[in-house]
Amino acid sequence: MHNDFGDDESIEVIEGQVIPAKGGVAREPRLRLGSIREVRRELVKIYTMAKQGKIATQDASRLTFMLQALSNMIKDDEFERRIEALEKAQK
Repeated sequence: MHNDFGDDESIEVIEGQVIPAKGGVAREPRLRLGSIREVRRELVKIYTMAKQGKIATQDASRLTFMLQALSNMIKDDEFERRIEALEKAQK
């Protein structure tokens, strides 16, 4: 059975906890942050968790700072690809 833990091991759910059936270590689902939209979604999650008191606001601020840096890198990469495409089209 395919699951969100990146492998095809079967899993067993016991009282809300995911336990790999074959004795492996359960992994968190892969966090996807390859686009501005995905980064925005993660920022919303962090904001919500901080607002609900699930994480400290200091931790939320640190994570937000890192996500902003990642967002800037994604934008820079997109601009670089667009400029390269324009330069290639001019040649």
